[in-house]
Amino acid sequence: MKKVRFGLIGCGSIGRVHADIIKGLAHAELVAIAGRGDHHREFAEDLSCDFCLDYEDLLNNPEIDAVAICLPSGAHSRAAIQAARAGKHVICEKPIATTLEEGQAMIDAARDKEVELAVIFQHRFDKPIVLLKQAIEEGKLGKLLWGSSKTIWYRDDKYFSNPWRGTWEHDGGGALINQSIHYIDLLIHLFGDVKSLSGKCRTLRHKEIETEDIGVANLEFTSGAIGTIEGTTASYPGLYAELSVFGEKGSVIIRNDQLLFYHFEGGKWQEFEKILDPEKANALNTGPEVDRASHIRQYEDFINAILEKRRPLVTGEEAIKSLEVIKAIYRASDTKKEVYL
Repeated sequence: MKKVRFGLIGCGSIGRVHADIIKGLAHAELVAIAGRGDHHREFAEDLSCDFCLDYEDLLNNPEIDAVAICLPSGAHSRAAIQAARAGKHVICEKPIATTLEEGQAMIDAARDKEVELAVIFQHRFDKPIVLLKQAIEEGKLGKLLWGSSKTIWYRDDKYFSNPWRGTWEHDGGGALINQSIHYIDLLIHLFGDVKSLSGKCRTLRHKEIETEDIGVANLEFTSGAIGTIEGTTASYPGLYAELSVFGEKGSVIIRNDQLLFYHFEGGKWQEFEKILDPEKANALNTGPEVDRASHIRQYEDFINAILEKRRPLVTGEEAIKSLEVIKAIYRASDTKKEVYL
């Protein structure tokens, strides 16, 4: 049975999630881990894989086909570019990078070396989102009119005690680029490219951080539809992430990755009836825990893309779109002007 052999760069909390996922997949093998410190060495030993203190050594390993990058956001581009130049396929945690220039350099490096670059936007693989995309394509909602992305979360002082969090250098921004980006990506995934936007960002609760803990924006899509974005880490105790889609013939609300509500002009849709779950949708989101099911689906797509010699569903070209929108919101907030993309 052919397998994709992985190296993992970065062994923080999300890196450990990636390691567990890779170890559990039939067509994947975790060959080596690169990280700083004895606890990372011990983690590699626990998983029975090689350990590298320097990820350049990992990239020189001919046994490795692909690397998973789970470093702080500001370090994504350097590692990804080096991995691509070493002939490795790359799957990278979101955001693709902290600047558009670095994100494009990642895309260019992968293209030049004919390797695949995927970025983790696992919520595109959530069952409600997959079905919603299908419903839109089948015309069940008619023409899309407007949509909204809300990430109404809370992060405490302990979360921001990590020295790279809440910094422009390592995070590239605050609540929008780190927490809200997933549902912003979904808004783009469903509505298409953004034409223009206006926005405001503020740091109102977490005074110790450099970046925003509240950001809002109004969008116009190239289709003519409009949209709104709300994102925060300042709403105690943490409420929900919500995506709302409104069309000429129907409305859909997905909250906390669960189908909360839908109504179609044509009546009930059995595919949605199977997954409608208001109770789960209304549960509070009070921490950064990760549901791995959609991560697993994205990894399976990435592995199959490599084995089948096709593009993954979330390419670098797709992933950079949400970064472009968020950077435009920051620019709109700074200049107090509408920004055209």
